Amino acid sequence: MMTLSQEQANTAWVQFYEIFERTGLSSYYDMDKLKNELQSSPCAITEDMGTAYKGALLMHINMVCALAQRVAKMVSGTFQIDENSLLKACCIMHLSKRFMYVENENEWEIKNRGLLFKFAKDMEGCLKGGERSALEALNNGVNISPIEFEAIKCLDEADDTKNPFKSILTIIVKQANELAYAIEKERYNKISNKN
Repeated sequence: MMTLSQEQANTAWVQFYEIFERTGLSSYYDMDKLKNELQSSPCAITEDMGTAYKGALLMHINMVCALAQRVAKMVSGTFQIDENSLLKACCIMHLSKRFMYVENENEWEIKNRGLLFKFAKDMEGCLKGGERSALEALNNGVNISPIEFEAIKCLDEADDTKNPFKSILTIIVKQANELAYAIEKERYNKISNKN
């Protein structure tokens, strides 16, 4: 299993914190607790995804933010995009994963199936990840616009690219996530092929 050094974890936290502060989100969360949770949370359950290690959630959110900013800049001549709304959606959308995954204790599943983590059994309700993240933010007092809410939960739905009513914010957030996951998986494949 991949691991982050303490220096990598601290550098990633500083990057995340700056974005969280910039978007005004830091006043709605216990930042010390959030730091500990993000530095120890995976972003997937299977090793082959490249994000099933402690701290992967923090790394993934940072990568999504960076990619979303680049994509937004590329289309800025055509579309007006509120960068704070973009970053806000990217930061919030995966935060529920702090509670959704727990370490797998089944050695056979780890060895034979690469299931380093599993879904927590004590999750209330039948909400998907983006919905849970948005609900936590709303319960913390964060104001979320309809467009931001749509973007936060864009990964909760099956691929609905034929829906012509999705906002450009949602399209960018979804694409940034897909790119981040592809990059993380490819990096994992390159590392595992070397071993």
